[in-house]
Amino acid sequence: MNTVQLTIDGRNLSVAPELSILEAARLNGIEIPTLCFNETLPEHGSCWLCIVELKGQNRFIPACNTKVSEGMVVETDNAELRGMRRQSLERLIEQHCGDCLGPCELSCPAECNIPGFVSAIASGRDRDAMRIIMETIPLPGILGRVCPAPCEEACRRHGVDDPVSICALKRFAADRDALAPEPLLPERKTSSGKRVAIIGAGPAGLSSAYFLLAAGHGVTIIDANEQPGGMMRYGIPRFRLPEAVLDADIRSIRAMGAEFRMSTRFGSDVDWSSLSKDHDALLISVGASVASSMDIPGEGIPGVTSGIEFLKNAATGTGEPTGNSVIVVGGGNTAVDAARTALRLGAGNVTIMYRRSREEMPANRLEIDEAVAEGVELLLLTAPSQITSTPGGLLVSAVSMRLAEPDAGGRRRPVPIEGSDFELRADLVIAATGQRVDIPVSALPGLDIEHNGTVRIDATSLQSSVSAVFACGDCVTGPDLAVRAVGQGRRAATAIDRFLNELPAETPSVVFNSSYGERDHAPTPFYERATPAARVPVPELSADQRRRSFSEVVTGYDVDDAVNEARRCMQCRCRAVDSCRLRELAGQFGLSTGAESPEKAGFSIDGNREVRFEREKCVDCGICVRTLEAAGGKPGFTALAESCPTGAISA
Repeated sequence: MNTVQLTIDGRNLSVAPELSILEAARLNGIEIPTLCFNETLPEHGSCWLCIVELKGQNRFIPACNTKVSEGMVVETDNAELRGMRRQSLERLIEQHCGDCLGPCELSCPAECNIPGFVSAIASGRDRDAMRIIMETIPLPGILGRVCPAPCEEACRRHGVDDPVSICALKRFAADRDALAPEPLLPERKTSSGKRVAIIGAGPAGLSSAYFLLAAGHGVTIIDANEQPGGMMRYGIPRFRLPEAVLDADIRSIRAMGAEFRMSTRFGSDVDWSSLSKDHDALLISVGASVASSMDIPGEGIPGVTSGIEFLKNAATGTGEPTGNSVIVVGGGNTAVDAARTALRLGAGNVTIMYRRSREEMPANRLEIDEAVAEGVELLLLTAPSQITSTPGGLLVSAVSMRLAEPDAGGRRRPVPIEGSDFELRADLVIAATGQRVDIPVSALPGLDIEHNGTVRIDATSLQSSVSAVFACGDCVTGPDLAVRAVGQGRRAATAIDRFLNELPAETPSVVFNSSYGERDHAPTPFYERATPAARVPVPELSADQRRRSFSEVVTGYDVDDAVNEARRCMQCRCRAVDSCRLRELAGQFGLSTGAESPEKAGFSIDGNREVRFEREKCVDCGICVRTLEAAGGKPGFTALAESCPTGAISA
């Protein structure tokens, strides 16, 4: 058999004479980037990414359509080649536009594949939907009820009518799975023999436990409360988040083998010195469960309590009578939850006093609306200045506020209006003006703490100043969303897994994401392809039914409603995002974004549920044309989709 002798990257090779340089390199384990090459088709050479240098001739040629020749000396990688390839790739990306990931999933702090699980529900594959959700969110029943849904705010469906009810669909999948005899469990790796202690059984700790268990490690969860769940169990009322839902979400973590040590306080009952004897790493994931002070005279007198304490007592059945009149100070979710709980405990009138306007209340909009519908009054642009105990109850001195110029955080600063003082009567005052973290530093000598009480960590490894000790969740970010804590828990599990396997901390990589731009900036035909359909309302109890009841307010979708709502999803995520060669190469060359908002003549997204053609993603590589020619003009659509390197044709 005749062969050709040549040199590629300093290696002397003997190959068949009919091969191209690209094929010869690949056969010998040398990878040359390419976009338009397909080994089953005639060479094309249009992308110019496979360009190589012929040494001694100062020539740059495409490796895919240049045959090997005797004595050829080829270099496939150097600074000049990388620069030329990057320029070629940039030119291709200028032609390519579309959403790699849906705006919904890009806005999700837990990075959930939202289009994937919604599509599964739309086609009746509820178990598949749950499997997709659990890849990133191991507490779907909880988050399906309490997440403020930044994904829905980002939903491109806004450009047609109303956003998809993503959280309600997540809840639907979780509630369906909760009815199964056994929870859906991930495939677990072989036991590593290593064990991790987690301090805090809230969303961050539980999520980290789930992913560490899946990675093959043992987990001990330590918490001062009697039951796991943290603020989700003791800070969110049962009419929003029933105990049965908490237990259903946690059962998978129990089934995977987690050991729970409840009613155990870190710092007094155990510390890292004792835990390190049978644990290889420690994760601090305690929540922001200490109430912030109002800093006014009288806040420590009887009849004044914190929102955190009030909600915990209500959850455990140890609360005191509210009396007839209740004032809740604050504008966040804790304040709104406390107000709605006070109504259910028998208060005749409940007022939320907040120093800014309703639009600036940080609580969920839906929760505020529901509180008002139930009878809670809002006293806005008002702040308490003093609380006094009198024979007739509490006397709350207050002052009206106005909004001045924005502060350093960008929010308009409330300032008192001179001479606007007035007084209110109340039987109970609930202070819900903020929460903070309290880390028992005595249990971890050498732990660096920030000025606000949070743990100082390395941003990449999530490792603290103490060896083998990591931190995530509220104790790092300060009070934050449960969904963000879940995302942090997964990150922490990945970091700890690498530590236990003696791998370096994961270096953040550049991920290319093509996008049509902001939510409402996709081309007009993108929205026109959708058939207007009203958002399917999520069933809930009437205001009269729920005002005095701790029954869950929102009852959730049935199967038909869930399918109908899921079918409203426009499926912005590219079907080929996980196999897109263009996206892979863009990441390798450090390119993170592509073109946006192409209002071009002839824009279209054509096709059906089986195959879709998106012209704006095409970079004219020619593979589909050559596939058609090779098949005599009658290839299967799946073959076309599988051969497309940019997701322009996808199945």
